[in-house]
Amino acid sequence: MNGLLGALVALFASTIMGIHSPVPITDPATLALQNFLAEKSSPMPAEVLIEYPNWEMIVALSAAESGYGKHLGGTYNAWGIKDYQSGSKKYGGTRDFASWEESIKYTSELLFKYDSKDGKPDPKAMVATWKYVKPYGHWVNNVAYSLYDINQHMTV
Repeated sequence: MNGLLGALVALFASTIMGIHSPVPITDPATLALQNFLAEKSSPMPAEVLIEYPNWEMIVALSAAESGYGKHLGGTYNAWGIKDYQSGSKKYGGTRDFASWEESIKYTSELLFKYDSKDGKPDPKAMVATWKYVKPYGHWVNNVAYSLYDINQHMTV
């Protein structure tokens, strides 16, 4: 019974915490992104990010906002996204998400509002409405450098 109880507790905890059993990744692009994120000590899941056509910008923004997700603004919020949901207890503060999947999807969709063509807006064009707090130059440079770094390391 102890083994069964332990397994049930682990299953419950993994469901609540959003922890997934590791599935071997074989896709070269996903492996390269996973290695890149591991070098940055990022908790973000490569296998989720790579599903989005603007994943590079999603990752670059996380670099500028939270050190690749190491210093979250809210639960699963590596982008400093504000919470403007009606009735939210955190209204005006940083938003909490239920999972990486939810936050990455939301961030991708938000980026398409900045650049409807491909969801990869120019950092200089979006900084004033994304960041809100001056100075902007440091943030723009962080995003630009991260995009460069991703491009240099993502060889498949």
